[in-house]
Amino acid sequence: MNRSQVRSGFNSAAAVMAAVSVPLRVALVFEDGPDPVVTPRLLAVLATAGVRANFSYLGRQVEAHPALARAAVAAGHEINNHSYSHPHLVELEDAAVVRELGRTSLAIQWATGRRPAWFWAPYLETDERVERLAGLTTKLIHFPCRRHRCIAAGDWTFGTAATRSQSNAVTGVTDGSIILLDERRAETLAALPGILAALRRQNVAFLTLTELAAAPNRVGRRRCRPDLCPTLTAVSCCAP
Repeated sequence: MNRSQVRSGFNSAAAVMAAVSVPLRVALVFEDGPDPVVTPRLLAVLATAGVRANFSYLGRQVEAHPALARAAVAAGHEINNHSYSHPHLVELEDAAVVRELGRTSLAIQWATGRRPAWFWAPYLETDERVERLAGLTTKLIHFPCRRHRCIAAGDWTFGTAATRSQSNAVTGVTDGSIILLDERRAETLAALPGILAALRRQNVAFLTLTELAAAPNRVGRRRCRPDLCPTLTAVSCCAP
């Protein structure tokens, strides 16, 4: 083996080691809270693990449980506007869309002292009209999730076992993935320690959505495709 071959082999090995050591940047998104039973325990699990997450909150839940929204913000998590009552926004008249999003942003700001970071549509159903109204009403934009791989734990379906949710959440994770979880389910809470442990074994770094949006793209990062969001309907994050 000549000197050039030795150098080439060394560089290849170094590249492999660097790739292994670079963490996968991932965002956890909990939807439809806050919940008076599950949320306090969920926040405790995240605190114990030292993980920051993202909470897409419903306005009616924030109005009912403002202290939980404050606790999430105080713990360093990011809060998003998920509408007031979880409707199909694309099916509503303009005035109804404005009420849904405007009331939710006001509730979050009143409860936490901060504006929500992003608009995060129910069912991830949105279109140009809804996003224009969101901007006019709340000054928020919808998170650009078409740039990311969405992984649905499927835990919002009643009867889904915690083991199944855990398997769904940690399978196929790539750099830039967004893992969707339901904040209201006891099964989510039961699965969460295993999910966090499995993701840590995959060398995951947990980011807020704002951090994920600002993170530079890595060469070869896989983009989202419709078949990677199998349980959502009209999924804007997987739009071409």
